[in-house]
Amino acid sequence: MKKYINYYSLILFLGLFFTACEDPFDLTPSDIISDSVVFDDENLVNAFLTDIYARAMFEPSGGQSNYNQNLINAYGGESRNFAPWQAPFGDVIGPVYDENGARSLTYWPYAAIREMNVFIEKVPQSTAIDQDFAAVKVAEARFVRAWTYFELVKRYGGVPLVTKALPATATKEELFVSRNSEKEIYDFIGTEMDAISAILPTTSEKGRVNRWVSLALKSRAMLYAASVSQFGTQQLDGLLGFPASEANSYYQKSLAASNEILKNGPYSLYRKEGDPALNFEKLFTDENNNPETIFVEEWDVEAGKAHSWDYLTNPDGFGFGWNSNFPVYLETLEQFDFMDGSSGKVDRAMYDDATTIDPDWYFEQRDPRMRASIFYPGTMWRGQQVYYHRSTDYTDPQDGIKKRSTSNTFIIPGSNGWPGAGPRRNISAGNNPTALQIRKRCDQTLGDLADQTSGSDFIVFRLGEIYLNYVEAAYYLGDPNGDMMAMINDLRDRASMPALSISEITEDKIRQERRCELAFESQVFWDLRRWRTAVQELDGVVKNRMHFRYDYDNNTYTIAIANGDKGRVRSHTERNYYYAFGLSRIADTRIKENPGYE
Repeated sequence: MKKYINYYSLILFLGLFFTACEDPFDLTPSDIISDSVVFDDENLVNAFLTDIYARAMFEPSGGQSNYNQNLINAYGGESRNFAPWQAPFGDVIGPVYDENGARSLTYWPYAAIREMNVFIEKVPQSTAIDQDFAAVKVAEARFVRAWTYFELVKRYGGVPLVTKALPATATKEELFVSRNSEKEIYDFIGTEMDAISAILPTTSEKGRVNRWVSLALKSRAMLYAASVSQFGTQQLDGLLGFPASEANSYYQKSLAASNEILKNGPYSLYRKEGDPALNFEKLFTDENNNPETIFVEEWDVEAGKAHSWDYLTNPDGFGFGWNSNFPVYLETLEQFDFMDGSSGKVDRAMYDDATTIDPDWYFEQRDPRMRASIFYPGTMWRGQQVYYHRSTDYTDPQDGIKKRSTSNTFIIPGSNGWPGAGPRRNISAGNNPTALQIRKRCDQTLGDLADQTSGSDFIVFRLGEIYLNYVEAAYYLGDPNGDMMAMINDLRDRASMPALSISEITEDKIRQERRCELAFESQVFWDLRRWRTAVQELDGVVKNRMHFRYDYDNNTYTIAIANGDKGRVRSHTERNYYYAFGLSRIADTRIKENPGYE
């Protein structure tokens, strides 16, 4: 991580060669780089490349105190943020996405793409640096450029594919570039990964791209392309969508890339801990030779690159000034089956605030991945219990009368510190939190975070996803290698979940497995979109919060449920499978707007 410290001054130096731009693709004659200064010095080349990495949006991290780290999870209906003034609540739930653009999902990184293009063109021209060094650095920049186009195509479908840095003398016609098709963008990503995988090394320092990272992007992107081909429709004279007949070819490309990683890559599923819940928890916080991580966005407090994920996710009651910021919906909990294989979607008639529910069954017997991913009543955290109940019924030992407390400062008589109610920000008071919260990636070994920052890495690619990509592609291809069942069961075995028979491996089961394994990893939303199920699962669909009442005498809960979004209505209409570029961008370019926004 010292590279950040070393490179900061160099990046600042490079920044002197760039200025702000106003035209539609952020290109102006003042965007000039001094070739002799930058591209003939390996340190400056590395610094320039570090800046390119920093411009890639591997994880949304905007918003005050990085609230937007939960943005994509909120869009996917897994969770939301605490308050409407935070984009992963106020922008996600309620607003209708119309011709004005994609709101918090807006992404138009053509200034960064131009810098990537300059780098890709200029580095090989240098005679002062080692050409093998140059080839690898260019390959890394090509990866980041392909990733950037992947982020664009997921939002808008076909976009202008710009792979050359236009000169300062570029004409208006050269600047106003038309859209390429969605297919052309996905094909570009696939061919770029094929090309650079032959150049990149098989090992690299953490946070840098190697051969396996390029194959991981191909695995994911080609799976997305296959889904759009199979479940989407062609529109705008082919600018959007693929012929359905091409789905299998993209599944095959994804399968091949996944298979190469699984069979020949240096990675293995994380299995350092015997307890499956603890094991899955540590997968996301163990940065010491973690065998599963393929590529991470590296964060480090000491190097000056930090975030507030831990500060925001720790439950109320553990000494953090701000906490409990990412409530989780009941519907997300329901995705996690019980360890005996029975469905996690229990009869909702029991949520009547009267039926007694044994927490040892309802929570502790669920898929251990749930227990490692979600804070729930009874979670043990940093040596203490986390409380989410709104009230406690108990028999007063003084008079033998059954009473109820709703006070979080009242301790039940005769208990070992059990409060009448959980801390304010944990419980569903005032129509706000949902009484479940994100736990994944939160590190309970940290101190009190007085500076509000921490440095857990964001995992962009890990082997668990590659297993799932492989299984999904294999399913639609008819299990060509005969190992689909072994693959999905290896992943489930790591979680101590029962093995599936071949007949149990259905489309729905594969999708559920992804939603459990990859919960809160900024993937579910994009999955719902590529499967074309987002309208069904998100548009106008009420997501629920939970109210827990505890019976101290019997160690049971009663549960009631209610609207978890303060009465707001989530919107994801059919047209939102492709977001609008926006009126201002359409007016200033030759880009044709997506259907439904004209």
